[in-house]
Amino acid sequence: MWKVLDRAEEFLAIVFLTGTVLAVLLGAIGRAIGQPFPSGPEIAQLLLIWSCMFGADLIMKRGEHIRISALPDALSTNGRRALNFLCLVCMILFLTYTGWLGWHLAMSNWAREIGASGLSYGWVTLAFPVGCVLMIISLLRRTFGHGLIFSIEPEHHDREQLL
Repeated sequence: MWKVLDRAEEFLAIVFLTGTVLAVLLGAIGRAIGQPFPSGPEIAQLLLIWSCMFGADLIMKRGEHIRISALPDALSTNGRRALNFLCLVCMILFLTYTGWLGWHLAMSNWAREIGASGLSYGWVTLAFPVGCVLMIISLLRRTFGHGLIFSIEPEHHDREQLL
């Protein structure tokens, strides 16, 4: 089941990013030929935020986010576990809090329309809390799937190779 959902998320990220590029391109071409596409920037904004949130979750899922490894590499295995646990708790708390705030923002913006497109601005702001939930699920999946020592490290990370 997870594999299907992961593939669907990758597909949506690519489709939304492609849609962003097309909306910007159509808007630019439309202006150049005197036939503006007024909802192009709003559609691009909507698709970009969703592709960014899906992309952030894909990176979180693979453990490929930016990290500074000097401290973890200097610690013992138990020290690394403790540090990973602390980081995991902080990330989940941060994502929960900001996702909660994002949810309230999305609900308060639902009646607001995005410019010429007529779409609800709630669709733009809803991407953030949805992304936070996806990233929390990804963190928990990595933790339970790979153990605490690798919960926030890349799957291809080989400590022996670094030494």
